[in-house]
Amino acid sequence: MGMVVSALVISGMGASAQPATAVISVSSPCAKRTFRHYSHVVVIAFENQSYKSILGSSAPPSYFKTLASTCGSASNFSAVSFPRSLPDYLAVTSGTTSGITSDCVPGPACSTSARSIFQQVGGSHWSSWGESMPSPCYAQNRGLFVPRHLPALYFTRISHATCVADVRPLPSTPPSGSRRFVWVAPNLNNDMHNGTPAQASAWLKTFLAGPQGLLRRSTYQAGHMAIFIWFDTAGGSNSMATPVPLLVVAPSVGHRLVSTHLTDYNLLHGWQGMLGVPCLANSCRVSGFDRLFGL
Repeated sequence: MGMVVSALVISGMGASAQPATAVISVSSPCAKRTFRHYSHVVVIAFENQSYKSILGSSAPPSYFKTLASTCGSASNFSAVSFPRSLPDYLAVTSGTTSGITSDCVPGPACSTSARSIFQQVGGSHWSSWGESMPSPCYAQNRGLFVPRHLPALYFTRISHATCVADVRPLPSTPPSGSRRFVWVAPNLNNDMHNGTPAQASAWLKTFLAGPQGLLRRSTYQAGHMAIFIWFDTAGGSNSMATPVPLLVVAPSVGHRLVSTHLTDYNLLHGWQGMLGVPCLANSCRVSGFDRLFGL
């Protein structure tokens, strides 16, 4: 991933164009437990790996394991649908799969009128970035881009104008403004759908800890940003119950491993609580996760 990508998301969060004065070390980004007010949630979505393959003791060294050793991780987080990706992307942002069971592209036969966290947060307060996305609100498979990794494309309550404004490729000149909920989808190589864990690890390290990485930005340094590294399913022949990785990076988290069973619905409930919006559908039937991680 190039430096332009890091600059994009950082500016989309409303931070300054230059790196902030480091208060929290990027090598120990979760060490400042005094910060407890989070008004920005960033989700980075990865694909098709089990907890064991990424964070297990026999997994190769990686930036994922480095974060797990210094920040928050969950050892018993699992998908709500298997084996397709899209239902989990919808579940974690709306509280329901809406009965969708395939990885279909957005359209009349593959969309949902369900309310979502995007709509709850409101236009101009959220962004959805797709690496290798050809153009804003693009809704077809092309090259290393697939729309199913950007769930905002499937919610019919999001107008086309809002989609064009807020569901975008990673541009060279980032938009201005402060976004409360940010969804980031690396391309098929960097999210491990086609590529390797080593590729994804290098991409994530640059994205978070590079010279203009997210961890250096004033929003994170001030203790207002929490970053969630989310995986959809374990992939392969693994069952829905197979734990998948979940990492929580925030100044108040410290180093902790949470063994409580969590799903996409717990995650959505927690994000909604952090952003001050109501629960939706199945997220109302579960508790949040925020206290487990010191958020």
